[in-house]
Amino acid sequence: MKTRKENPLTADALALVSRLLQYPDEAFFADLPAMATAANRMPPGPLADAVEGFLEEIKSHGPVVWQEKYTAAFDMNPALTLNLTHHALGDTEPRAAALANLARTYAAAGWAPITGELPDYLPLMLEFLSICPAPDGSAAVWQTLEGLAAYVARLASEAPAYAALLAPLARVCAGPGASGNGNPRPASQNA
Repeated sequence: MKTRKENPLTADALALVSRLLQYPDEAFFADLPAMATAANRMPPGPLADAVEGFLEEIKSHGPVVWQEKYTAAFDMNPALTLNLTHHALGDTEPRAAALANLARTYAAAGWAPITGELPDYLPLMLEFLSICPAPDGSAAVWQTLEGLAAYVARLASEAPAYAALLAPLARVCAGPGASGNGNPRPASQNA
């Protein structure tokens, strides 16, 4: 277990958590050794420990069981969708505005997602933050992530491994000052 405390939100850490939240298809399992290597390079702390535990959990269950867990949690249970604005705003006009704002944020940064997911899809937001060079240009994403703690609390009973993975990230994203330095932006973007 790693113990030295650093800002856990490096670009590589965000990209890794994004990847771990993707559907565990064949490519996902083929990429597990590379993900484990990336996890070993993470700054020590709660997020690194959570990623390490999550990878061990995946390995202990295997592909079919893990695919079933993922589908039961995220595909069959609308209350746990990975589309975060749905949890805060439901299917309302304010949600449509939030989605449009996220899409504008991505476009302004010159980033065009290649998936068919809505802009509030958690893995998509984390991927964006891992490559967005301007922290000020990602304010809409960080604002959306402030609600991650409530989502993780709901996730804990249905998909505890995913909740454990996201809990350290949720603490960091909870709002100003939550990361201990007043700035939850990735360490590589804090300069």
